[in-house]
Amino acid sequence: MADHLLLARFDPEEVWDKLRGLKNSAPGPDGIQYSTLKARDPGAHLLSAIFNKVLDLSTIPSSWKNAKVVLIPKSGDPSDITNWRPVSLLNTTGKVFSSVLAARLSSWSNINDRLSPFQKGFRENDGCAEHNFLLEQAIGHARRAHKNISMAWLDLENAFGSVPHSFILGALERAGVPESTISLVSALYTGSTSSIRVESGWTDPIPMCAGVRQGCPLSSIIFNLTLEQILRTGLPTDAGFELFSKSFSCLAYADDLLIIDSSSAGLQRTIDQLSSQANKAGLKFKPAKCASLSFSFTSHRRHIDPSLIRVNNVPIKNISDQDAYKYLGVRVGFSFSQDQGEFFRGITTDVVKVSESLLAPWQKLTAIRAHVLARAEFLCRNSHIRKRDVADLDKTLIRVGKNIMNLPTRANNNLIHLSCSKGGAALPEFRSLLDIHAVSHAFRLLASHDPSISGVAAESLRSVVRKKLLRDPTSGDCCDFLNGKKDGDFARESGDISTQWSRARHAHQRLTSALRLEWLFVEGTGYHLNIYRSPNPVCVSPSSAGLVVRILRDEMESHFISQLAALVDQGKTIQVFSSHPASNHFLQAGDYTRFCDWNFIHRARLGVLQLNATRRFGNRDPRCRKCGYARETIPHVLNHCKPHSVAWRKRHDAIQNRVVRAIPPTVGSVSVNKKFPGISSTLIPDLVLRKKSGEVYVIDFTVPFEDRPESLSTARQNKIDKYLPIVEHLRREGKSAFVDAVVVGSLGSWDLSNDAVLARMGISRCYANLMRKLICSDTIK
Repeated sequence: MADHLLLARFDPEEVWDKLRGLKNSAPGPDGIQYSTLKARDPGAHLLSAIFNKVLDLSTIPSSWKNAKVVLIPKSGDPSDITNWRPVSLLNTTGKVFSSVLAARLSSWSNINDRLSPFQKGFRENDGCAEHNFLLEQAIGHARRAHKNISMAWLDLENAFGSVPHSFILGALERAGVPESTISLVSALYTGSTSSIRVESGWTDPIPMCAGVRQGCPLSSIIFNLTLEQILRTGLPTDAGFELFSKSFSCLAYADDLLIIDSSSAGLQRTIDQLSSQANKAGLKFKPAKCASLSFSFTSHRRHIDPSLIRVNNVPIKNISDQDAYKYLGVRVGFSFSQDQGEFFRGITTDVVKVSESLLAPWQKLTAIRAHVLARAEFLCRNSHIRKRDVADLDKTLIRVGKNIMNLPTRANNNLIHLSCSKGGAALPEFRSLLDIHAVSHAFRLLASHDPSISGVAAESLRSVVRKKLLRDPTSGDCCDFLNGKKDGDFARESGDISTQWSRARHAHQRLTSALRLEWLFVEGTGYHLNIYRSPNPVCVSPSSAGLVVRILRDEMESHFISQLAALVDQGKTIQVFSSHPASNHFLQAGDYTRFCDWNFIHRARLGVLQLNATRRFGNRDPRCRKCGYARETIPHVLNHCKPHSVAWRKRHDAIQNRVVRAIPPTVGSVSVNKKFPGISSTLIPDLVLRKKSGEVYVIDFTVPFEDRPESLSTARQNKIDKYLPIVEHLRREGKSAFVDAVVVGSLGSWDLSNDAVLARMGISRCYANLMRKLICSDTIK
């Protein structure tokens, strides 16, 4: 039974592991944040002692039971209380306790199989994607095999806030939860109150007589165990729809329920029985938010079943042939290829609105990524999107991205798609992103930890390949199909409907123009994905399926960089400024960056500034307007034009001064711009550090133009060669001496080798992280 998981005393390591993974959120009445607890109680020794006392006494501190509720308006009439979303703020110490207890209860439930495998809510899996896959397979299998199918989406009205506490405790008892744990839950719920913020202040504490506690980490697993009692008693054992020799009668994601059967009569019987059990628990379904879809076949002709399904004797909406129902964020109907054009047109409109706002440029990019495109990426992961639906969005992102980064239309598009750490706007190319998600989704389904998901996925793949080859396929045939093989038997047209596997096959074919990847099957472990990334290829096993998207996106980004670097005019600096995040730190939040710097740097890095020698059209004189040099180019203006020599010195001195100030006095003595006696007077190093340990470091600072990666290494070697006589002189005197340089590109590119130089000078890693950003920003100015 593994009851020891719930009965054991709290260990500081267990509590600290949980606390360390919690991120700051709005604090509760105590005003404490998780970071405060981490700083004041490292190792969680005090917290574990408090939690053990709670465990011994089976009593919850009253302050942990009180919640502050803030109402957030939703769309609709503000005078209607249902159009406000409550956000509950609880004491942070109590939430840490609930988090640890929830982790224990979840582990106990999984070990003892207390939750049905079809319940995916609040569990460690990609439940939305897996449920939508099963639903697509059920509908697709019924269409291809001409089977009858009926389904209904059910919505529990205020499920989390309506279930009585007596039923919750009874459900935990029937699940076999130890009595001491039930006593803790009972103590937590007994006397729980909420104070709501209104116009005049906070209301008096309101007793919470029903429902799980909002904002409490323990609520999710408690709700799942409570709902499990309803599902186990309400679902008939002889109902369901058979899919590849497996029967499915229900798909649950917390309180979102989908009931499936092979007939309308069987579906109605299941709904009636489930409604009866829900009513006994104080819950009820809301017919207005429920819907059904039923179709059957007669002489190979499909018919939509017109009979109405009833919930609590009230007819619910019957989905028509062209209609759809939004299930787990995805529009679902007879066909999964729903037209998403309207959704993406709305996303495109929102992108334009943000770009036209009065936000700072970097704020616009952040708002677009976090608040607009995140909605679109969720749909790309979990739904079948046509390329034409995202075509306008891709064009708009290019146009908006260039406008925000102050780039001309002729600027290469690849910079817009690079991540901020690489110097780009981090606005994705949805055309390629759809293909990446198609391949990743297929792999995650075949590698799912849920045997019912991976089993259906494997059988579904074989059925699709079987229809293609007109014979039983081997595992190698399935890999060849996914790899896009077109010769031999694979040249035959199957006439099949669009499936997850055909989409993954076509996505693989399109991605091979930019990436190298290959499906293979390994006996005993299943499907693997070879990704030939440079310089080290990766073989992704089923246990690492969650990494596929990240690896493929990284490889696509490398492809964009390679394409850009191959351009003679715009690709000279990309390999240098994309090699270190510090070179592009300002793209996230605009730190230490002026608007004029922002408008200049992106054009300069791509070489599209309006200079006399870089104009694309016209016969303008290419000579420098300041000094008359033959060609006015970016390297000339930044590093060679004599009238700008004062700016060169200021740039150099700004870097030097920051490094000098950062060297702790305890490390040793520092001399700046001093000659060495007995050595040529022309050798005047920028900085000499004489450590107390006896070592002498000769450091010089240089700001070359970063036209290629070797330009920085060459500049460093030149400085080392220049000051080598000083080091050799010191070594002849018996001293331990070293020479090196701090090299920063004139477009703010940080050389990776600088980090080792800073460490040798005794500069702490923490301050070095900040100083790198400051130096890059100083150089751009």
